[in-house]
Amino acid sequence: MELDFLGAAGEVGRSCVMLSTDQNIVLDCGLKIHNKSDPHLYPQPPPLPVDTVVVSHPHLDHIGFLPSLFEHHSPRVISTPPTKEIGELLLLDSAKIIIEEYGTLPYKRSSHKKAMESFRVQGYHQKTVMGDTTLTLLDAGHIPGSAQALLEYGGKKILYSGDFKLSETRMHKPAEITENVDVLITESTYANRDHPNRQDLEVQLVQRAREVVSNGGNLLLPAFAVGRTQELISIIKSQDKDLPVWVDGMGVEASRIVTGYPSYIKDPHAFRQHMESVNIVREPRDRSRVLKEPCVIISTAGMLQGGPALGYLLSLNERSEIIFTGYCVENTNGHNLLQHGYVEKEGEQVRPSVPIRYLDFSAHASRSELFEYVEKVNPGKVFCIHGDAANCTQFAEELKVEGFDAYAPTLGEKVQLD
Repeated sequence: MELDFLGAAGEVGRSCVMLSTDQNIVLDCGLKIHNKSDPHLYPQPPPLPVDTVVVSHPHLDHIGFLPSLFEHHSPRVISTPPTKEIGELLLLDSAKIIIEEYGTLPYKRSSHKKAMESFRVQGYHQKTVMGDTTLTLLDAGHIPGSAQALLEYGGKKILYSGDFKLSETRMHKPAEITENVDVLITESTYANRDHPNRQDLEVQLVQRAREVVSNGGNLLLPAFAVGRTQELISIIKSQDKDLPVWVDGMGVEASRIVTGYPSYIKDPHAFRQHMESVNIVREPRDRSRVLKEPCVIISTAGMLQGGPALGYLLSLNERSEIIFTGYCVENTNGHNLLQHGYVEKEGEQVRPSVPIRYLDFSAHASRSELFEYVEKVNPGKVFCIHGDAANCTQFAEELKVEGFDAYAPTLGEKVQLD
């Protein structure tokens, strides 16, 4: 057996690892989102014919480059049912953004169609047999339908964590644990820090929402369409059902899809009730009406790159506020607003006058959760990826001190497995 690290080695973005058993299996195939200054947007090409692709979840840094594999390969694609449906939604949007930013797609449109036709959905704990290799998907607790991939071959167990969270959230139970695997490939995103107490954050968020609305303003929450939009709806409505909430952008369709897969969220009945109690922006002309009434606005895009959120931001009254609840990639409008106080629109820098806050509602494992996860999984070998180079290397070094055989691979590295 061997592993080829084709992306996400010493970086966040373009997740892609190939495992070669008697089958050649690609684990995720993503891109680097909003990374126009860096030409290295995409994973390295697989060195061998691809038999199967396992998609852990449909965020674009894990699925965004999937169609490219169908330029030269004809694999089957395996994911949970919500990942397939949400993935189709996000891949279409991703293609539009790539064309806007770069002028052309890095793959044929026919490859996109082939990719979607090649999906084979699989639920948690079901097994797919591929030659002498067996695949089982396990709940990752990250977003609806997110999965860890457990692969078994020749008496060995290889676990690919994807993105996971080990603590409970409004939408999800903690990630499942598989003990005593031979090889673990784990994310390292927040290996350098813990997240604030989530219950405290929820109280802060709802308190600010009440204060802003009571003062006659709008609280704008830029949010990722998948995962964060649904989490914010659940947080606000579970604590104050009377707060007026409007939802706009792709998060509306993503939420509809999530509602259709009740077994992939913690409390589907409560979420359905929460969705029935929010207001949906159905047409662009509704947005001026939204801004005329004090309310909470949950809108894509989470980094203010595209989507309706930027338009809302530039139209807020002086009693309003904006709160970011997720990570913003460097050089995005969200990052520039948080760090430098401006956004760009049509090439011009604009400095909004409303207060700007950040509350860390990350759907990733924190530092302490990462160490707890590795300890419980108890792997024979650990590969630390999906974090910046310093994080991956430091995480691996600290795991060595704890007695684990840990390593942070470099991009393009091939590793033989015993």
